[in-house]
Formats: sequence, structure tokens, C-alpha cells
Amino acid sequence: MKYPYLLLCFVIFGLMACQSEQEKAQAQVTELEKQFEDDPRTEKAQEVLEAYQNYIAQFPKDAEATPRYLYRAAALQYRMNRFSAATAFLTQAIKDYYSSSNTPKAAVFLGDIYQEKLGNEENALTVYQSLIRAFPESEETEATHEKLPEGLVGVEARIENMGAQMFDDSTGRIEYRIANNFIHSTELYALLLPKSDDTPDMLYKGAEIARTIRSFDKALELYAQITEMYPESSRAPQALFMRAFTLDSDLKQFDQAKALYEQFIADYPNDDFVDDAQILLENLGKDDEEIIRSFTEKNEEAEEVQ
Repeated sequence: MKYPYLLLCFVIFGLMACQSEQEKAQAQVTELEKQFEDDPRTEKAQEVLEAYQNYIAQFPKDAEATPRYLYRAAALQYRMNRFSAATAFLTQAIKDYYSSSNTPKAAVFLGDIYQEKLGNEENALTVYQSLIRAFPESEETEATHEKLPEGLVGVEARIENMGAQMFDDSTGRIEYRIANNFIHSTELYALLLPKSDDTPDMLYKGAEIARTIRSFDKALELYAQITEMYPESSRAPQALFMRAFTLDSDLKQFDQAKALYEQFIADYPNDDFVDDAQILLENLGKDDEEIIRSFTEKNEEAEEVQ
């Protein structure tokens, strides 16, 4: 019985040490916050920001303090007119600590920055509408209703309408501002409504538009989000195939494309695109002339067999 007791002691001492480290780190943050309020210079603000970031990096599993510090880091960036940086902290807080009681407050702050500081009403409305759907009972939701114009259609329909406005009727050219708003709105929808049945479809449409405007890294990011977070959805096999195809056709990263084509064939052997994936895999890295020559040789071999 001696060894289990010693093991238990080690575990308890380890937890106490970890707790002590967290408490010390929190005390340091609190002290720097007080100093900043007394001396609100940019240099002192940077010290506080670094303290937040150090704590977040050191204690990512602290589901209570870490999302709170992410929110405060966003507020500090906001105070210094770094609005894009503020949205990044808020996005991280919502994404990584979705179940935190701080999430509705972070979402309202995010929407307000888009609305009031970044001049992006479409993204702001996506945040507000998604927040209301996700957290109908929160205090923040009650006030958020007042931020929406009367007669506004549902969030899914509004995003769809945005997509329909992406092409200029007179020129046929894509409106990049609308396209980027559409892509980001699909991300914000997924951020605040990760369990919605429509989320994989939203992300897929965002990825397709990203590919259309040749934002290939963003397209790959969204395809990957579908395959990793929604592997059971009907969009998952399409997203995996399109990850491979984008790496192959658009980025010419053939080694990565090969691995994903092979994964697609293995994971979805009955999918309608398996034959296409096999053909693309066999012709990976070949130019048009090589592909035509390969098909010609195969046809000649088939005729000889007959």
C-alpha cells in the first residue's frame, strides 16, 4: 500500500504546485493591471498585454481565467485602436472557450467592433444574429435584439443573399468586398453556431468562394475545418476531395495532394468522386501533353488486348 500512497502524494503536490504557479501568474497580472491604471502609457499597456499572452500560453486549460484574459487583451487592444488585433483575441476566446460564461459578452464586443470601428455591418449582423440563436437566454442577447434593423431576414438567408450579390450584373465581375464579407460571415456563423446542422454547408460555401477569388490558403483552412470538426457531415468527403484538388490544381503541392487523394479514396471508397480522385492521382504533376499521351497509350493497349 506504500507505493500507491506515495503516488497519490506526488499527484497532490503536483496539483498544488500548478495551482501555486497559476495564482502567482494571476497576481502578477493583477499588479500590472493596477500599475497600468495609474500610469496608462503605451509601454505599460504592452507589459500588461504580454502578461495576458504569457498566461494564456502557459495555462490554456484554465477555462475560467484564460477566456477572461483573452477578453481583457481584446479590450486593451481596442483601447489602443488596434481593432483587428482585438477581434483576433475575441475570436480565440469564443473558439477555444465556447462554453465559458464570458462567450456572449465576447460576442457582443466582437460585433460592436465590426459595426462601430471596422465599418463592417454585414459581419456585425452575422455576429449579432448568431449570438441570439446560440445564447437566447443570456443577458447580452436581450440587448442585442435592439442592434438589429426591423424586418431583417434570418442569418442563413441573409448570408445566402450576400452570396447572390457577389457578381456585378453589368460586368459579370466578382465584387471582392462582398465576397470577403461572405467568406468571413460563414466563419463567424461557424464560430458562434458550431453545432448548427447548417454549419458544414456554410463553411463549404465559404471555401468555394475563397477558391473563386484565389484565396487558396483560406479555402484550404475552411475545407480542413469541415473534415476535422464535422467528419460525419455530407460535406466532409467533398471538402477532403477539394483540399486535395486545390493543392494539386491550384498550388501544385503534389506531395500533399497525393496524401489527401489517397486518404479520400481510403475513407470514402463508395463516393461518386473516387474514380476522379484515382485518375487525378495517376496523373499528378503531369502536364496536359503527358496526360493526353498517357490516355492514348492506354487506349492503344486496350485495343491490342481486344
